[in-house]
Amino acid sequence: MTHPADSSAVLGRLFGLEGRVAAVTGAAEGMGHEIAKLLAVAGASVAILDRNSGDAVEVARAIDHRGGRAVAIGMDLADEQSIVAAVRQVAEQFGGIDILVNCAGIQNRELLTETSTELWDLVHSINSRGLFVCVREAARIMRAAGRGGRIISISSMGSIHPIMPGLAAYNASKAAVNALTRSAALELSGDGITVNAILPGAVATAGAAKAPGPAPSGRVVAGPPPLGRLATPADVAAAVLFLAGNGGAAITGQTLCIDAGYLLS
Repeated sequence: MTHPADSSAVLGRLFGLEGRVAAVTGAAEGMGHEIAKLLAVAGASVAILDRNSGDAVEVARAIDHRGGRAVAIGMDLADEQSIVAAVRQVAEQFGGIDILVNCAGIQNRELLTETSTELWDLVHSINSRGLFVCVREAARIMRAAGRGGRIISISSMGSIHPIMPGLAAYNASKAAVNALTRSAALELSGDGITVNAILPGAVATAGAAKAPGPAPSGRVVAGPPPLGRLATPADVAAAVLFLAGNGGAAITGQTLCIDAGYLLS
């Protein structure tokens, strides 16, 4: 019979993040907020990276009050120098970066024939170009430290299977994230750095609700997925925790879809 203390030790080795530093972009609200909270509960020191400095500070303060360790750092994904400075600040303040979670993004919607190049460029500048800079800067720090690392990007189910009109620019930007994930996984494998992407299906978040453009329509609102519910930010956070810990050490270059079975329907 397994002793409870032994079970706890095994779970700690697989999912515990004590002594590790996690940087989470877009962590002031929504999925990023949920991810940051869970990584802190698992023992990681967490940097809350977001252009919404006020809410980021509140998230960091709440983590601190629960016994964790967190700091809020302002960062604008549309500004390369802002990203470079923010990532360096994380490393300087915590002594390195072990985990990068790319959650920040925008979902500005417009029907294909109405999509301007300005909207296309805006969406890609945040969702793919800005995310690339985050990966590049964190990878440089991880490689220099020589202790491996985890890079996890939040993509979208729409990157492999469009489910509603109005998201051509968004889905294309997330498909770029998937391709970057595989390329980065190959290039960084020799450094012990794993790189994976999570592809949520429809998840109700404040960011999606207030995104400009036509209201969501089409297949996504035709009925519930096979599991009878939508995935939640907590579901996404749990997957991030798995990939961030030792339990996911042999997983790299993968895209994990969390859609409550929607793609089966």
